[in-house]
Amino acid sequence: MSKRMIKFTPIAASVALTLGLTACGSDNDRNVYVPPVESFSSSDDAQFNVEVTGKAVKGAMMNAVVSVSTLDATGQSVPVAFRLEASSEAESFSGEGLSQDAADADLEANKIAGNPDDVLTNESGRYSIFLEDNFTGPVYITVKTSEEGDESFLRCDAYLGCGSYATAPEVDDVNDGDTAIEFGEWYKTDLELSVIKFVPAITADTSGASGAQGDPGVSRSLTANATLFTTIGSQLIITAGGEVGPPTIAEVSLRSFFQLMGPDSTLQIPELLADPSIGGAVDLSDVDGEEELSEGILAISQIASSIQGLDSISDVLSKLKTGIKDGKLSGSDDAEIAALAAKLQQAVTNTSNIFLAIATGDDDAIEAAIINAFNVVNPNATDAEKDAFILQAAGIAAKAKAAKNKAIKNGAATDASLALIAKKVKKALEKLGCTDNCEADDNFYAQLAVSVTAEVTASEAELVTLQALVVTAETNLADAQSLGGETVTDAASAVAFASAVATLVNEAETADLANKVNKLFIKSQGLVSAATLLVDQNNTYQQILDNAEDLLSDANTEVDKVSAFDAALAELVIAVDAAVTEFDVEVTAAKAIAIDAADVADAKQTLSMTAEAASTSALADAQNATIDTAVNAAAALELATAAVSAASEFATTVDALEIAIAQAKAAAQAYLDVAVTDEDKDAAQTLVDDADAMVKVATDKAELAAEQFTAALALQVAAEEALPKLTVLASVKATSESLATMTVLTSTGGDAIIDAAEIVADVIDEVSGMGDSASGTSTRFPNWAYNYSLDDLTLMLSNATTGEMINAAASYEGDKLVVAWGATLVGENDASIKLVTADTQVAALTDCVEFAAGTIDATQIDSCLVFTFDGAVTADNVDDAEIIMTETTNHIEIMDGDSGFNGVLSITADEETDSSSISLEGVSGDVDFKVMSSDSTLDITVNDAMGYTLSITDGESADYIGSVMAMYNEAMMSFGTVTEITNGISITYIDGDVVDYTDVDLIDSSK
Repeated sequence: MSKRMIKFTPIAASVALTLGLTACGSDNDRNVYVPPVESFSSSDDAQFNVEVTGKAVKGAMMNAVVSVSTLDATGQSVPVAFRLEASSEAESFSGEGLSQDAADADLEANKIAGNPDDVLTNESGRYSIFLEDNFTGPVYITVKTSEEGDESFLRCDAYLGCGSYATAPEVDDVNDGDTAIEFGEWYKTDLELSVIKFVPAITADTSGASGAQGDPGVSRSLTANATLFTTIGSQLIITAGGEVGPPTIAEVSLRSFFQLMGPDSTLQIPELLADPSIGGAVDLSDVDGEEELSEGILAISQIASSIQGLDSISDVLSKLKTGIKDGKLSGSDDAEIAALAAKLQQAVTNTSNIFLAIATGDDDAIEAAIINAFNVVNPNATDAEKDAFILQAAGIAAKAKAAKNKAIKNGAATDASLALIAKKVKKALEKLGCTDNCEADDNFYAQLAVSVTAEVTASEAELVTLQALVVTAETNLADAQSLGGETVTDAASAVAFASAVATLVNEAETADLANKVNKLFIKSQGLVSAATLLVDQNNTYQQILDNAEDLLSDANTEVDKVSAFDAALAELVIAVDAAVTEFDVEVTAAKAIAIDAADVADAKQTLSMTAEAASTSALADAQNATIDTAVNAAAALELATAAVSAASEFATTVDALEIAIAQAKAAAQAYLDVAVTDEDKDAAQTLVDDADAMVKVATDKAELAAEQFTAALALQVAAEEALPKLTVLASVKATSESLATMTVLTSTGGDAIIDAAEIVADVIDEVSGMGDSASGTSTRFPNWAYNYSLDDLTLMLSNATTGEMINAAASYEGDKLVVAWGATLVGENDASIKLVTADTQVAALTDCVEFAAGTIDATQIDSCLVFTFDGAVTADNVDDAEIIMTETTNHIEIMDGDSGFNGVLSITADEETDSSSISLEGVSGDVDFKVMSSDSTLDITVNDAMGYTLSITDGESADYIGSVMAMYNEAMMSFGTVTEITNGISITYIDGDVVDYTDVDLIDSSK
């Protein structure tokens, strides 16, 4: 806190004294008294221990110029005091002015005057600055590379490259010496990224902090990465103006993610929604492992990579900012923004396709994906240009695969997790942005709550694992400490102490606990921010926030423990040096350390051999599996997944082996460096040679692990693709069987209806000469009695033996004879078949007349038959009229004790065009289906999600042919071919299975 005082300055005192003397030496009453000039001062002791650190990545920005300021209440950028190192002691400052405000301003100016002249990023884009301990508010940071005038560079992490060099650079370990700016190469360009980080006031907990805790001299550490998303967000905030706080940053960030990624993909990164500066700084060409390659992080990294491959990054960012500000990126009314959105979509699709090949395929697959992407982006490329790129593709593929392997070794992912994530991200990025529902509503926040909860739960499980590792590290530390201090009394105890500490140092390097707990801490802070965003919307989400805060607190505890462990370990290393020197055991200690390291490497090699055997066995089991049915495909998928996991574990053990070998070789070389006697030199050289030999073994194992992983993954993909297809095929077969056995589609049902029609026709023919009315027993069908009236146009038939009955009533309506009829029939196997009609013939006929007139539709009638003649008809001229159209719509119910049927059969016959059509629609059992038949085609469609469709077409021969289709992977696919056989059909399915379905005569449209 600054100290404020009012005092006389030396100048003011001198003026006052002079005026006083003048007054005493003169009697001139015109002399006027002038009061002393009042001055104000301000002083302060300040320490700069609040660290703000992050990386500027679009690939990495090296030697980029970092500018730091804060934002005032109007959103304007103003200078802020900061340093490049944490304060070891307080700095004293003072200021003076003619008012207290002026003195305070002078004080701040003096603090700012101590700011460093230059702040530059390192090779990974990392920067760190330190603010005053009591600073709170937004800090605005920009990071800039320039095409000319400095040594700043941008690394290309776009797989298709980032343009061309004006002059080809020299060949080195990154650049290959041609003019193409390829993946992983450094180049110069004008680019500015920015981030606004809000530094909260000091609180009792650490919920406002993110970053490494417990570093010497650092009171708080906050992560502030400068990325594509933070740049767009910060520029939107600057443009809008006004006071900036966490809600401002959260609102703009959420809107940006919505517009650029779409709501669904946005839900994959809950930890970044309220504050994107804590993550997403991933350079795909050099993944350092500081962030986990989760689904969300990989998605935004691929978007950023894709943007770098476009014409101008700065221009792209400007247009994206405009589109997001206008609330319409995808489908924008601005032609340029709409074109950019389409171009970005294609670029992202290419990137996700290439990355999937990198994560799942071999070198050839990666190279093929890169070449395919080039052809998509450059459809008009000449053959020479294509050939030139093909020559580059192999090198790009090698760099991309090496980058993936480095990411795995650095702990950003495992082979198995990355392959799975790559598939999900490819699917998620198939459609960027949103065109409607682009505002976060209650439904979105409910989904976000689920996402945050899931991430908190997963992080809690990760925390438990880390806590166990920390306990183990602390136990090992205590054991090593017990060997030091007063315990070290002679050469032997000094060597034992040195060996134990060296082993502990190697274990700590392998465990990498500081990085792991810090990643969890930073993620936890993001989850707290996301949970706070939820509570701001609805306080029913308070429990989620409580859980996230508990997670953050527990993670911070582990950070402190690991920091204490690292500090204690560093003290042990110093103590070992002192003990080794005191007892003059440098060579003996080096030998013991080298032997111990070699033993660890041997143990790691044994573990890798065990993992290799498990992976080899799992792969063989997966290779022997068959994929011919859904059941077998499911089993094959399980085996392939196990093989993928085993190969990934094999690769992990090889990574651990490589670390142990490197440690063993370093220890052996250290032993060789201090060896004096020939015996020690020979022993040390042997250890060095053994380590070199193990390097070759590890390299071979790494290649084998990669080959087994690729092979297992290919089997997994094959099983994954086959399983849903075979599952659908099984459903298709089951549906075909259901249709083939439905009474209404077999001769059982069809013949019963046809027989009823024949009986009606024959009885009418039989009684045609008997007068206007009659009753009796049919001579042609002795079991059927009839009763008819030509005056009423009614007919009733009954079968006393079977209980069947048929009734019909007709009416002349202009050029139509309208018939309402009903029947109760008995088919084979005592199936009951009913043509439904109204309760009375009068009501039924009234409905049919209205249907024929078009005043009601087929859903409002039961069973009707309509004959259309070539002119108006009556009872007097009907015998001379010609039928030109016959239409019948019948409500049918079948009860057969099995599937039954309830639906509508409609038949239309056009005599003039000599064409006919049949439709049958209804439900049999639990199958809702529809049959549509014309003179040459027949389609049977099942009304379900599968979309089963059996289609038949008359061929040029007498037989018909067809196919069975169903929905698969969001499109209709053929699952079999249909041919005609006697009394039915035969279907040859895609798995080679041939099934005959007989007694399906009604399927023949001639019925």
